[in-house]
Amino acid sequence: MGAIENHTAMMYGYRLGGPADNWSGLANELVRCAASTDGSSWLIPQVSWETKGMREENHPDHFAAAAEARLAASGLQSLLLWTYSLGRADEGHIIAAAIHEPECGPLVLDPGTMAAASQYDAALAQALSVLELRPHAANPEWITANYYA
Repeated sequence: MGAIENHTAMMYGYRLGGPADNWSGLANELVRCAASTDGSSWLIPQVSWETKGMREENHPDHFAAAAEARLAASGLQSLLLWTYSLGRADEGHIIAAAIHEPECGPLVLDPGTMAAASQYDAALAQALSVLELRPHAANPEWITANYYA
């Protein structure tokens, strides 16, 4: 098993956020959930596809797995739900259609890559509809994010 490394990438899509930042990227109504074991609580977006895991444990993998399964069932498995770092121990989500991570050198996008990303706008809009998510951002954007792999 390899070491977990911190990566920085630019992702074209929508920042959703997560429980740690109260889903700052979303305009959805939020539902408060509480753990029966320790009484801790967190927020999740109000969606018809919420799972028992999302309600019972504050862990980003529950949301990500359920969202990815819903995307795949709708033929949108080419879109990625990335979990990114919000801080030392907190994580959020980005729904992304394109990822740019250079092998070496600065994290810079050329004009051609930036312009080509708009080809994903319709698929991203469809994904938001399938996931019943309403982002604050009117359009997809290039987001710089740290994630672990």
